[in-house]
Amino acid sequence: MTGVVEAMSSKALQQPASVDPPPSSAALDRVLRYLLEEMGPQQGPTGAGLDRARALLAALGDPQDRYPAVHVAGTAGKGSVSVFVASLLRAHGFQVGAHLSPHAYCLLERFQMDGGPAPAELVDAELQRIRPAVAAVERAGHGRPSFFEVTNAIAFSLFAGRVDYGVIETGVGGLLDSTNTIARADKLAVITPIGLDHQELLGTTVAEIARQKAGIFPVGGRAVAARPRSAEVADVLTAEAARRGCDLGWVDLGPPAVRARTGPDGTDILLRGHPPLRLGLTGRHQAGNARLALRAVEAIAARDAWTVDADAVRLGLRSTTLPGRFERRLIGGRTTLLDGAHNPMKLAALVATLQEVYPGARLPWVLALKQGKDLHAALEVIAPTAALVVATEFATEDGDHPAAASVPATQIAMAARERGLQAVVEEEPACAVTRASQHADLDLPVVVSGSFHLLATVRPGTTAA
Repeated sequence: MTGVVEAMSSKALQQPASVDPPPSSAALDRVLRYLLEEMGPQQGPTGAGLDRARALLAALGDPQDRYPAVHVAGTAGKGSVSVFVASLLRAHGFQVGAHLSPHAYCLLERFQMDGGPAPAELVDAELQRIRPAVAAVERAGHGRPSFFEVTNAIAFSLFAGRVDYGVIETGVGGLLDSTNTIARADKLAVITPIGLDHQELLGTTVAEIARQKAGIFPVGGRAVAARPRSAEVADVLTAEAARRGCDLGWVDLGPPAVRARTGPDGTDILLRGHPPLRLGLTGRHQAGNARLALRAVEAIAARDAWTVDADAVRLGLRSTTLPGRFERRLIGGRTTLLDGAHNPMKLAALVATLQEVYPGARLPWVLALKQGKDLHAALEVIAPTAALVVATEFATEDGDHPAAASVPATQIAMAARERGLQAVVEEEPACAVTRASQHADLDLPVVVSGSFHLLATVRPGTTAA
C-alpha cells in the first residue's frame, strides 16, 4: 500500500484548502435550466414514501446498487464525515464517488469524483440520458420527481461502472430520504450526531428524528454510529438495529478516544494507535468526524479484505476539503470566515472553533437563515462570540440552489436585540459584509453564516485568505 500512498501524495496534498467552484459552461447552464426551470415544482401524490424514487431508478437499471456504498445520515457532520470517508478511500488507491448535499456554491459539488466536482459535460450527458425516465415516471402516475430525486439519479448513474465505492450523504432524515433506495446488503450505514432539525418533516423530539435517521440501517448489514449523549437516541438506534438484524458499532467522538487541538494553523488530532494527525478541515468537532470516518473505513477494509495503511490515513485526513466549512476568504481585503452552519447544533460547533482560534474575541456576524430554522436558539448559541449581528437575507430564486424562503432581516435584527445583542439591518448581503468589516478589529475576521444560500451570494470573486 505504501507505493499507492506515495503515488497519490503529490496530487492529494497539493489540493487547495478551499476549492473554487468551476466556471459556468454551456453544459452546466443546460443542467441548471432543466433542474431549476424546466422541471418546475414537484407534483403528484404525496405520502408515497420512496415509490417515485424507486420507479425512477428502476427505469435506469437501478444504478444505486452497482457499487458498494457508504450511506451517511445524521443532524451534524454528515458532509464532513462523507468527505473524510471519500478522501481516506482515495488515499488507499480506490476510485471513489461522493454524492453530497446541499452544495455550497455550485451544483457540481454534489457529484464528487476523484476528489473534485464531476465535469459539467459528464453531468449533462447523464442528465440527458435520465430525462426520458423522469418523464415516464410522471406519465405512469407517480408524479413529477423532485430536484433531489433527480440529482440522486444523476449521482447514482455517474458512479455506476466508474467507482469502486460510493459515499452517499442523505438529504433530510433517512427512512424516507430518496437516497435510501440503496438495497445492497453490504451497504455500510454511518450515523453522525443527532439533534433537532427539520422538525416539520422528521418529528418534534430527538427520539422521533433518530428513528428517521435509523431508517438507513441495512437489514442483516452493518452500521457505525456516533455514541449519543442522549439515552433516548441510543435506545432508538439500538432498538432499530436489533429489529433489522444490523450489527451496530458505537464510536466515541470525544476524549479520551479523540484528543484535538485547534489553532490558527488548523486542527491536529491524536487517536489511540496513531501518531498525531493534521486534518484538512478545521475544528474540534472535525476531530470527531474524522474518527467516525476512520472507523467506517476500517469496517469496509475488514469486510473487503484489504489493510488500512497508516500513511494513507495521514494523507487522507490531511487532504480532505469541503467548501463552506470554516472557510477563510478575503473580501474587500478583510479576512472573512464563511460557514454554512444553519442549526443550533452546527452553529455551536462553529462557535467552539472560533473560541479556540480567537480566544476571548467578540466578532461581527453576518447572519441570514432559511425560514423554519430556530432563530432564537441560533442567536443564543452565537451570542458569546458576537460583537455585532448584521442581519441580512438571501435571494430565493437566483443562482443554482432550489428556491428557499429567507427570514426577513428585520426579524433577525429584532430577535438579536431582544437577546441583548447589538444588531443592524443590511438586506443586501454584500453590503452586510462591508458593514460588518467596518466594525471589526483589523486582526479579527468577519463571520458569515446561517445558510449556504448566503455564502453563495457573498463568495463569488473572493480569494483564499
